[in-house]
Amino acid sequence: SWLPQPPAWAALSVARQTGDPASTLELYRSALAARSINPALGAGDAVRWLQAPDGVLAFRRDAPSGEAVICVANTGAAAVDVGDLLPETASRLLASGPGADGTEVPPDTTVWWQA
Repeated sequence: SWLPQPPAWAALSVARQTGDPASTLELYRSALAARSINPALGAGDAVRWLQAPDGVLAFRRDAPSGEAVICVANTGAAAVDVGDLLPETASRLLASGPGADGTEVPPDTTVWWQA
């Protein structure tokens, strides 16, 4: 290493995070991969904010080609079911943490769905 690092930073290295599905590095790699194949994550219309429960931010973005993405960020301390924000055909693209199954978003987690 060309500069000294605090010992706690060792877990943040590329070598340690590569292949760890819970790592920030792999989240960003997955997000970039999803963006490269999903037009609504790239060049799309303006974000449209959705009505959501307290502690939840939710928006939808539509691509000119018809694809859409819904993003839900749960900033609260409890899991939130957001099934009423999603079409029946929605499929999960990406989640920032574990436990984001079905339409439930765990605390401190953001989930992106193909709408």
